[in-house]
Amino acid sequence: MSEELTVDQSFQKLIANLNPTEKQQLDIRTKRETIDSALANDQRIFLHTEKQQSFLTGSYARDTIIRPINDVDLYVRVNYGEHSKDKSPRSILLLMASALRKRYPNNTQVNVDSPCVVVAFWGFKFEIAPVVCYEGNADLYDIPAPGSQSWIQCYPNVPSKWLSYCNYKNDEMFIPLIKILKQWNRNNKVGLKSFHLELLTEKVFGSVTEIYSYPQGIFDWMFCVRNWLRENKYPFIEEPGHGNKYVDDYLYRNAFRLMAVRSKVDAGLKSAERAYDFFGKGRQIVAKRIWRSMFGSMFPSPDPEPSKPVLIPPKRQMALTLRDVAALRQPTDLLGGIQPNATRNALLNLLSGQSPAVTLRDVATSRQPTGLLGDFGRKALIDALANPSPTPPNNIPSEIDRDILANFLSNYSDPFRKK
Repeated sequence: MSEELTVDQSFQKLIANLNPTEKQQLDIRTKRETIDSALANDQRIFLHTEKQQSFLTGSYARDTIIRPINDVDLYVRVNYGEHSKDKSPRSILLLMASALRKRYPNNTQVNVDSPCVVVAFWGFKFEIAPVVCYEGNADLYDIPAPGSQSWIQCYPNVPSKWLSYCNYKNDEMFIPLIKILKQWNRNNKVGLKSFHLELLTEKVFGSVTEIYSYPQGIFDWMFCVRNWLRENKYPFIEEPGHGNKYVDDYLYRNAFRLMAVRSKVDAGLKSAERAYDFFGKGRQIVAKRIWRSMFGSMFPSPDPEPSKPVLIPPKRQMALTLRDVAALRQPTDLLGGIQPNATRNALLNLLSGQSPAVTLRDVATSRQPTGLLGDFGRKALIDALANPSPTPPNNIPSEIDRDILANFLSNYSDPFRKK
């Protein structure tokens, strides 16, 4: 059960739940090879032949993507002279979309969504963009600008370099912590963009502090980011390779969105602080419950799984017999005197057809003329026992007699008792 896991094991389980499965990785690799083949075999498209024609980028390439996978970014190197020089990116985007529609003619949607071509597979999509590489600078590329009317420069490989450095510096916990924070961002609908969150994490653990444990790392990240969002009235996270471009500009252009993100981060800080405090006091179960509320069902539950209910068929209710009534009744003194148990036992023996040592007649004749029946009732019962009416074989009372006696035993009230 998950309550037997330590805190570190619980976070390792969370990370394993967030990582793409082997089946997903194989599916992505196979689809990428199919896309490469479709583009390479189209005679209208001229690819860069000196290097591999395509490469993965974005969260999947940096190993910071989490399940469920939404999109995979793929850059395709195209020939500068044929598709870039004095030409807008839109022409090559249309050619690429045409080639992919031939390869996927039926249920797979292929659309141009500037600045890329989107191929929507079941479960996730590929976002494919043409790029032009530079001689002598392996990090610099031209990619389509928004609107696909021009080209802009970018450095798609730079983030992978500082990610690798920060991961090494923080004892291989930096990239897993990014995945944990992305799950918090998604589970709580915070609204931070994926790359923005990665750069915030680099700012915290690249220049402010280091990661010693996941509980401490989560708390420190919430603390720093909360303060930065409160203190900065303008964008402050620069995009790598662009000194005058900020990845958090989308927040500060929308005051309502910025206010909502600040509120979610405030709530995240309170939860992270409480969980870290309980963790430090050794109350791991309480801490894990708080983390589960932050990260959702991907985080293993600290409580044992409830047992499955077992349906038990109802027992059949059997009709009560006279013997059942006599056996269940309290040993009240029906005939008077001080031996009520003897009276009841005599009745039971009579009903079972046995020959008891003490009969009902013996009891009735030996009692004093007091009690519920009085002298008159006692004599009537003696006469009935002395002159019995015909009964079925084996001297077993008839069902009618049993019903009458059962009604008498269960409903009789003392006429002489004061009310």
